[in-house]
Amino acid sequence: MNHSLFRPARLALAVAAALPAVALAAPGADSPYRKDAQHSHVEDATSRGISQVNMITCFMSAMRPDALVNEGSYIALVDETKCDPEARSSTGNSSSTSSGANAASYMTAIVNSTRASNDDPMRVRTWIEEEEEGFNATIYVNTSASEAPSDANPYGVFRLDFCGRGDMGGCMMNGYLEGGADGITYFEIEGGMGGDEGSTKALRLTTSGEDSGSGALEMDGSMGGTSFEVAYSFAYNADYFRRSDGTQDECFSRDASDEDAGMSVWRYGLYDGETGERVNRSSGFPIEFTASDKTYHGHMGYWGLWLPPEASGQLVSGSTVQRVEYQPDAPPVKTDYTLLKAEGRLMKYTKQTRTLAESDKIKFQTHVWNLDGFFEGAQPDRQYEMYWDDAAGAFKVAGVVECGDTGCQTQTFDVEKTIAASYFASMGGMRGWSQSLGGEVFIPLHGVGDTVDSDAVEVIFRVQDLVYPADMPATLYCLRECPTAASMASFFAEGSNEMSPYLASTFNQWEPVGADGAVAYTMDLSAAVLRDGANAAVVFTDGEALQTRPQFHWGVRTGRLFTDLADAQCPDDPTKLCDHKVDQIDVYYQWETGPNQWNQFAAVKDAAGDIVAFDAPLNVSYEVPEGARYGQYAGKSIVLQYGGFGELWGIPGHCVSSVTNQKVSCEGPETRYVPAFVIPFDEVLGRVANGSTQMFAKWLDREIRFARKDVSVCQAAGLTLPSGLTLPTSDSLQDPSDPESDIYIGAKPEVDEAARVIHGDVKY
Repeated sequence: MNHSLFRPARLALAVAAALPAVALAAPGADSPYRKDAQHSHVEDATSRGISQVNMITCFMSAMRPDALVNEGSYIALVDETKCDPEARSSTGNSSSTSSGANAASYMTAIVNSTRASNDDPMRVRTWIEEEEEGFNATIYVNTSASEAPSDANPYGVFRLDFCGRGDMGGCMMNGYLEGGADGITYFEIEGGMGGDEGSTKALRLTTSGEDSGSGALEMDGSMGGTSFEVAYSFAYNADYFRRSDGTQDECFSRDASDEDAGMSVWRYGLYDGETGERVNRSSGFPIEFTASDKTYHGHMGYWGLWLPPEASGQLVSGSTVQRVEYQPDAPPVKTDYTLLKAEGRLMKYTKQTRTLAESDKIKFQTHVWNLDGFFEGAQPDRQYEMYWDDAAGAFKVAGVVECGDTGCQTQTFDVEKTIAASYFASMGGMRGWSQSLGGEVFIPLHGVGDTVDSDAVEVIFRVQDLVYPADMPATLYCLRECPTAASMASFFAEGSNEMSPYLASTFNQWEPVGADGAVAYTMDLSAAVLRDGANAAVVFTDGEALQTRPQFHWGVRTGRLFTDLADAQCPDDPTKLCDHKVDQIDVYYQWETGPNQWNQFAAVKDAAGDIVAFDAPLNVSYEVPEGARYGQYAGKSIVLQYGGFGELWGIPGHCVSSVTNQKVSCEGPETRYVPAFVIPFDEVLGRVANGSTQMFAKWLDREIRFARKDVSVCQAAGLTLPSGLTLPTSDSLQDPSDPESDIYIGAKPEVDEAARVIHGDVKY
């Protein structure tokens, strides 16, 4: 009776039609490295039109209704960042993603999965809670499946209806997805309630055989006062996929092994290099918080505390939360912990080195104020993307980083600019950030000329760790970019003309200063907060004010903080202090503050008053193989960070066109930021290392972008675009939140038990 007909992972659409199942290498041993499943999906321009459906089916898969049929209503937590392709591709092109952007962001769902008998359809009723500051909504989802997917019918027979509504009014989004032997039908209307903002999407995909078919997709609406309308027709067979918007006719090979096919991986697992067992990290645990007779479900981990916004506002230091520990065949064990919370956090950076020659072609980003010696036409107060070109004996400027309300993007130059190493000499060296080296980077270049011995020049990069109160220094000093509570409040005040949130004497300060030029801070260990000379907490958490200054929308960070003034003595004059000397010491610190969980410190204390410390992401090195597919990183060594199973990041990226699938500059329209290459599932080429410890990497979720061909290739293959295809309309919409509807799923149940599923992992 509990046999499941609903396999949500199979429903994730690829309009180019589903690829054959990914073939795994024959396992040499019964280990997770051999047996853990891998998934591939096709990414295409038409994917944007079905992004909502792909998100919903990802959510459904992560809730595991197939595993808990006829077991009553239960709570599932779904990591929104893992189901939103826009979030994962847009955040990749930002230096901030080295830390908090990798933190989980859970949505809470209540799921009820039933089936009367093996001859009856399986029904899944779902209530997904969407809570943001000042806005609460519930997405009602009704799913009925009567036939499982098969080789002859890859979609099975099912229908999924959804409605998202707030506390008042009708559906803010309403749609359905229906699958059968003849293909897929999808319709969605979103927004437009009481205004001109909104969109409509309609898709019809028809199959004409096990591996061929055609279809059409239309999208129209208004966004930001601008109307848009897009219409695609497409056709596919076993070998090719053809798509047209009426103006641009495109042809693609469906052969994933084509050397021009693009691939990107969004999730990897790491495995023991001898046993093949998963490498796990103690990165956090589920928690519950009860207030006003309501229980909220969240997560406490290395990146801090996550709870729904409604609950977060009620939590203060000293609040009680409960750790939830799952055990087989028994209810979870709940244990009280005491919360310690601060509106900022202290990070520790420990020195690692390699030579400049070993850093050949590895990109970094650096902020440029001084244009003397930089390239003609450059603009001051900009962040540029650069790299060291060992063959040229100089630095190359590849592009400029532009930041706006939606984040930062690199605008690449058609012709790269050449910069002599001596440009950085007067500043003491190059300070920047490199995804491929794990974060903060400094290249000491004090006093160098145009020619340098790249084998003798160090590149300093850092291992990053969160500092817990027991390890916080009592006093810290700052020479450059040193904020106070007052300087931040003044800068972010409405109408402010201040240049920065830092003390004016420290903003863009490159020159040596006397000992009295150092800004001193103290650490309040009991509150885990940095205090300035006026004993004010150096914190600023007004998210709206930060958004008015796009370069600080991720929060405010200090310059490098250090514990001993002697460490900053200038090499030419020990009576003065030089910031470039701080870059070279073994350990320095930085304080950051902002409205986001990753800008703030949160920890819990056990009954003995001891803080529970979590594992920092594990730094691993990867020797990139040789070959054209690895681009400028072929043969280089890069640093990656591993936060736990499925969470490996640090692979450099580039932008691709959503229309042609080819690599393009990031500032163009219809672009996506994606990892530049894939670590192969290979025992030799897929190895990473942490010191002498060897591990295997295995990709888990892979995106495939078909190789572009001349349209004549598709025409010769007999692919004809459809005409006159009837698209679905609003006439077929149903509302699972409406008590008068035949598919009404009922009021959201009250469930007191701990979450049974955490993003696909059934806990009990």
